[in-house]
Amino acid sequence: MYRLAFICLLSVLALIAAPHAQAQDLPDPYLRLIEDAASYDDGANFDAVVTMVARNAEGGADAVMEAVRRIAPNRTAQAAAALGQLAPVARAETRPTPQTLAMEPDDTITAADAGAVAAEPAAEDESGWTGRISAGLSVASGNSEQQTYNLGTELNREFANGWNFDSRINYAYAESGGAVTQDQLSLEVRGERELSERWGWFVGGQYDRDVLSSYDWTAFVSAGAAFHAIERETMDWTLRAGPGVRYLVPATGGGEETQFVLDLGSDFEWQITPDSVFISETTLLVADAAKAEQSFRYNTSVADNWAVEFEWRYRYEFEPLPGFEESDSRVTASLVREF
Repeated sequence: MYRLAFICLLSVLALIAAPHAQAQDLPDPYLRLIEDAASYDDGANFDAVVTMVARNAEGGADAVMEAVRRIAPNRTAQAAAALGQLAPVARAETRPTPQTLAMEPDDTITAADAGAVAAEPAAEDESGWTGRISAGLSVASGNSEQQTYNLGTELNREFANGWNFDSRINYAYAESGGAVTQDQLSLEVRGERELSERWGWFVGGQYDRDVLSSYDWTAFVSAGAAFHAIERETMDWTLRAGPGVRYLVPATGGGEETQFVLDLGSDFEWQITPDSVFISETTLLVADAAKAEQSFRYNTSVADNWAVEFEWRYRYEFEPLPGFEESDSRVTASLVREF
């Protein structure tokens, strides 16, 4: 009976010692490879190493698991999962299961948040009209009596169909010594639509009435291509060119004249500081009775939606009627209210 008990005890000890023998039989290069892989945080690399060793080393997965328990016990659960074995219960409880990790990102919340963010710009696209109103007054008395008035307004809008609309109205009136020295009304309208990052096309026109010029009034309409030479956060420069028609009514009478023209233009805007901007606008009408206009504007904010603007405007008629000057210019200072 003692002999039978002794044989059973030897059998149990052999079963218990078997894994250790297998682990010790695992070659040193494999042990160093597992130890090196366990020192990195890359879980995928560790999984690949233990799987490769289990497939090629004598003892297979059992030998690999015993080696991991000895040289990298904190990786036991990961090695068991990679080799398709069950990890110890204590390890499984302290480490989130792959299913738990996969559930952490909430796809429903992410989609809802993305939808909310995407909806905000859509509401902003429906921006209405923007613009400004400006007014200036200068009165001098004493040795000379002089009064100068100027009024202006601008209306702009970006439409959902890709069109941008810009318009400007200016009126200037001046008296000196009881005589009218300036009486001019100008209306400009232009629409532009983008075709690509740099190119677009425009359609627009201008009406100008000047009591003291060689023409009672002039007007032109044109259409053509626009090229955005510079598009930066603080600077924009657009060039345009296109054919058009100009109408002229001479101050000396004789009826309305019609001429075909080539409209060449340049619009430059430079945001010097967050509160100040410089604008240059150039128009050249190439025709029998050619005309050029240039304006420079400097606008600086003084309070919320309030600004002060200084403008120099120059106009040149290449073929004025007899008795009239070729050019005239004016300098104005205005208080501006933006909306």
